[in-house]
Amino acid sequence: MTPVALETIIHALILSSTAGIPLIMAALCCTPLKTRVIGLLPWATVPALFVALTAPSDVVVEVGWFFMGGRMGLDGTGKIFLSLAAFVWLLASFSSRSLLKHDHNQVRFHLFFLTAMAGNFGLILAQGIFGYYLFFAMMSFAAYGLVIHKGNKEALSVGRLYLLLVMIGEVALFTALIILVHSSGSLALADVARVPYHPLTFVLLFIGFGIKIGALPFHGWVMPAYQATPPPAAAVLAGAMVNAGILGWLRFLPIGHISCPQGAMLFIVMGALAAVYGVIVGLRQKQAGAVLGGSSISQMGLITVIFGLGLFDQAAGVHAVPILTLYVVHHSLAKSSLFFGYDLIVRQGRTLSHLQLVAILLPALALAGLPFTSGAITKTGFKELALSLGEPWSGLSAFFLPLTAIATTVLMLHFVAVLRRSVKNAKADGTANPILFTLSCIAVAGTLWLWPAASNFANDSLAGIKLLQGLWPVATGCVLFLVWDRISFTTELVGDNRKRQTGFDTIICLLSRLQEKEEQKPQQERLVLFLHRLVPNLRRAEKIMGRWKVVGLSYITLCLCLLFLLL
Repeated sequence: MTPVALETIIHALILSSTAGIPLIMAALCCTPLKTRVIGLLPWATVPALFVALTAPSDVVVEVGWFFMGGRMGLDGTGKIFLSLAAFVWLLASFSSRSLLKHDHNQVRFHLFFLTAMAGNFGLILAQGIFGYYLFFAMMSFAAYGLVIHKGNKEALSVGRLYLLLVMIGEVALFTALIILVHSSGSLALADVARVPYHPLTFVLLFIGFGIKIGALPFHGWVMPAYQATPPPAAAVLAGAMVNAGILGWLRFLPIGHISCPQGAMLFIVMGALAAVYGVIVGLRQKQAGAVLGGSSISQMGLITVIFGLGLFDQAAGVHAVPILTLYVVHHSLAKSSLFFGYDLIVRQGRTLSHLQLVAILLPALALAGLPFTSGAITKTGFKELALSLGEPWSGLSAFFLPLTAIATTVLMLHFVAVLRRSVKNAKADGTANPILFTLSCIAVAGTLWLWPAASNFANDSLAGIKLLQGLWPVATGCVLFLVWDRISFTTELVGDNRKRQTGFDTIICLLSRLQEKEEQKPQQERLVLFLHRLVPNLRRAEKIMGRWKVVGLSYITLCLCLLFLLL
């Protein structure tokens, strides 16, 4: 055996173990060894961490025995996504093992947990179409078991909605992959990414991967799923599995190598709408997990905008890739840290200490771009990308980024307020461990500042004018939150009855009060009347979009349309 052949075999075995070890452990959960497997749960992430830290950045191997002769490999982008996923899954493994220690369904939960982990790791390494689709579907459907774990009516209802949306995404993605394979004549991702793209393919890829990140209008599963899922699993949903959608776009719509201005506008418009809409619906939520779901919709919207800017031309794509990657790392670390903090505080069952409050505010305000945080670094990169594209994007970013920073600050402070109220009804279970939350906060605070790829943006974010530009939106958001918190939870209803309200109900009440003023101009009266009629319709539409029967009908319609296109 030649040294080259031996090296290929070693690489194949090491890469295979990344997804193989979690799959083997998942299978062992169905045997008498299940208790020991759960005790060794964190070790399932070790192969992925080892590969991410030691494997070459250009390794690709053919694995003839693996799923129709699949290809596995790792590039620079894959190493970043694998490192990030492995770290989040590692912390979540420790957290879930302690949280579910006395849960009679813990074996079933960890069976799905390990299967989803294997799918997440496998799709990052997959270099062939069939292998990629297999692992993507494995991760998506296994997550269903995590969402319905509690088994109550709410969890099962959310699970149905999630499953139907996943099926829509799988149909759209499979159709797009069939079109790409037919056009390229190859099953390798590298070959598929070089073919010219039809507008239909763009739309199908946007749907297939957009459902995974909660893009509009496929966001309906995100907030209820984040609340229904146990916090450790919600942390990997928000911090690891959601990135599969972004990586999918990078694999099949490789910005820096292709350009599509029409597709760019689709991504930018839908991303900008999601960035604002996620905050609006998040402020309506009264549960901490659902508020974080609204934040994810908003943050994924910003990432979608960055991706869209990179689609304008190849030069913009080359500039956008590192900024997009930094934003993904920043969001994943911050959002998973918030879930670990949420888990810790609810489990300890007592009021937040001042230290815990500061620790929670670190990742929360980092999402808003507070100076000296990872969010300031990513926002600096976002601004530089927009400036490089010239007008109108540089001018729009000067308005859009501060607006989203203000909105995110209000939403994150709302999350802290909701979390503090939820602690009053929580019961201590004796399993709270602050180490995981501490490690996640350290990762949020230090990763981008120590990462060489982010050094230029980090240095630019410390300039005097940049500090001021990052500080005033957060300060404005704090002031607006004080106003919001004062009016949104003490809205007066019919007669002397009072109850807590948020979101659209508060807006309706405020508009009603404006109408009661005697001195109003006719234009103001017409505007108030229009908004008064529009807001209930928006609220009604939001509820309709969240009904699984409506989603099911949409799924059937999409299948019929795709069947017609393929005939």
